[in-house]
Amino acid sequence: MKLKNQLILILKKVKSNLMFFRDYRPGMEVSTKIIYWLKQCSGVQGYYIIWVEVFFLIFVLFVSSCNTEREESNWVDGDTLSISQYLEKNHEEFSMFYRLLKEGKMLNTLYAYNPYGEDYTLFLPTNSAIEKYIQQNQNYGNFEELLKDTGFSKVLTRYHTINRKLHTDEFPDGALFDKTLTDERLVTTFYTDGNNQAVKVNNSSLIVKANLKMSNGYIHVVSEVLQQIKVSGYDWLQQQKDYSILAQAVKLSGLKSKMWWTKYTILAEHDSIYRKKGINSVDDLVKRIATPGIPVSNKASAFYLFTAYHFIGGEYYLNDLKWGNEDYTTLATKPLMIDFGIEVKINQGVEVYGYKMIATGDSTVINYIRPIPEYSNILTMTGPVHSISNLLFYEPFPK
Repeated sequence: MKLKNQLILILKKVKSNLMFFRDYRPGMEVSTKIIYWLKQCSGVQGYYIIWVEVFFLIFVLFVSSCNTEREESNWVDGDTLSISQYLEKNHEEFSMFYRLLKEGKMLNTLYAYNPYGEDYTLFLPTNSAIEKYIQQNQNYGNFEELLKDTGFSKVLTRYHTINRKLHTDEFPDGALFDKTLTDERLVTTFYTDGNNQAVKVNNSSLIVKANLKMSNGYIHVVSEVLQQIKVSGYDWLQQQKDYSILAQAVKLSGLKSKMWWTKYTILAEHDSIYRKKGINSVDDLVKRIATPGIPVSNKASAFYLFTAYHFIGGEYYLNDLKWGNEDYTTLATKPLMIDFGIEVKINQGVEVYGYKMIATGDSTVINYIRPIPEYSNILTMTGPVHSISNLLFYEPFPK
């Protein structure tokens, strides 16, 4: 009985430190249950019972010695670190985002496996990226001021996290299908930097270290803090000096008050495209296309139909387009046909835009509009904007 009492006393001391397996949470009465079991064992087969008790004690002490609070992160899965552990190990480079994760209640999440998906993907900004963000943001004088804004920390850290592990091999040239923890899509763009292929996120932040494999997902280190997009497609267009003719035409048409979609896609021509047609201002466009005697904001006006035809109902980044020929609904109620294959061909057959040479040395007709890749998939909160190669209309544009 003396040995049994000693075991009970030792177990009581272990109780305060015990983290029973990975599922243990403070408050679980694990050692109390073991103590109760020991008290039930008396007299009968005492010799064997004592040895069973000793085995249990050794087992419990072994488990408790291998466990600590996750925030201290001494546990690993094999030889691989979790996402949060990687930040700890590389504290000099990522200490700021580590503290943001902690304030945003995301640190423990990224220590663990994802219970609701296939691990995580973290787009991780360096300390210098965060310092640059603070310098460009008038709301915060320094990092400590930013850190005090816990609401912002929660949103920022979740915006950088996706609810599934994603290798760059899975990245499209367009918007990721998997959303961030703020329920938003990020845009990835591939381009060539010398002999190397590089990837940008949201058309601004370069991935400087890709595919760092952790026990619970991937880390992609980025050169800039990813910022949530707060501007609509309509407002983005109004802010662009190089798309001023279309922007003013859309405003004159009164489309904003007639927009019933929460998500839409804009096909936009650069001002230089209009100038090739002899249109140097919105007044020139009105003269060229408006229906005489009908206000330009009237749905029966050709001017209104022209501008409304540039708005497609729904969110269609280039990688969202359906394979083959598909009609898409426009605000003009006239269907817009897109043939998605090796090329993206918009309104094929409506008008001839030029000719191009093919491999045989012959020329072929270009009778379709195409998106300009480097100026497409522009991210807005209502959907993408794509720059296009020619003036878009459902019938040949008036000469």
